[in-house]
Amino acid sequence: MKFLKLIITASIFYSGFTTYAQEVYHKKLKNKEILKEELAFSSNSPDNILVVDNVYGPITVEGYEGSKIQIEVEKTIYADTQEDLEKGKQEIGIKTVRKESAIYVYLDSPYSKFDLETGGFEHREFSYNYRRNYKHRSKRKYKYILAYTIKVPKQTSIDVKAINKGDIFIENVHGKLLIVNNINGAIDLKDVSGKTDVNALNKDINITYSKNPTEESWYRSLNGDINIKFKNNLDATISYKTMNGKFYTNFDVVKTTPKIQKLKERKTRGTKYKIDSNSHFKIGKGDVHLHFDQLNGDAIVKK
Repeated sequence: MKFLKLIITASIFYSGFTTYAQEVYHKKLKNKEILKEELAFSSNSPDNILVVDNVYGPITVEGYEGSKIQIEVEKTIYADTQEDLEKGKQEIGIKTVRKESAIYVYLDSPYSKFDLETGGFEHREFSYNYRRNYKHRSKRKYKYILAYTIKVPKQTSIDVKAINKGDIFIENVHGKLLIVNNINGAIDLKDVSGKTDVNALNKDINITYSKNPTEESWYRSLNGDINIKFKNNLDATISYKTMNGKFYTNFDVVKTTPKIQKLKERKTRGTKYKIDSNSHFKIGKGDVHLHFDQLNGDAIVKK
């Protein structure tokens, strides 16, 4: 499915752009286009899910009362020569595809691959020579940013992923699943609900729930804080794992004993058990299991 292209500027000399872009892309020329698409699920199934894979650039998703998925992508190409600029304009694009209750939106480029059978997206611009022990960079001489702004029916589940040069912001989305992954950007979820699985590698995670999760959920960050605001009636069992961080909350908590897992039983050596090393807390009735996994950062859970 092709996107509508609306050209905003073309081949202009790079000057007076934002400090952010100056730091990242030291290029003379840039071209900006707006790509637009409007899609719809085939039915109002509660299993409807939108899957977005971005490599360079931010993603914003907003839930609304409409029935269509409205996608707008600001595509910006940076290059030193007109030839390289034109090549970037031709090589970088967006594709959409449907499969059952899922709609996939992903980067279309010579370095990207999408598998409709599995729904998997791959992006490789480096090859590794094991004999000489070095990485070979692609010959791409242009830079690019794809900035997504998406509106979805607010009961839509989402699976959103970004890698470089952008944060992910989700607001007013209340599907069954909230899956969000960002490697070098922050994750900000505002006024959301649903089973949650979020992972930020190098930035903070901030979440405000309009309704507490009713299913097991996961919150992971390698080098950032996790800040979550739940509703007052939270009933959760929390397992928390960290190396260089702490857990803070203004809920009343009860510390619980770690889980013991039976691994194997031997006649000569007896039974072997594994003791969970995570810290465990109970809030309220402890109905829903919430997992926190961090390396360098604090977890702040508040009401």
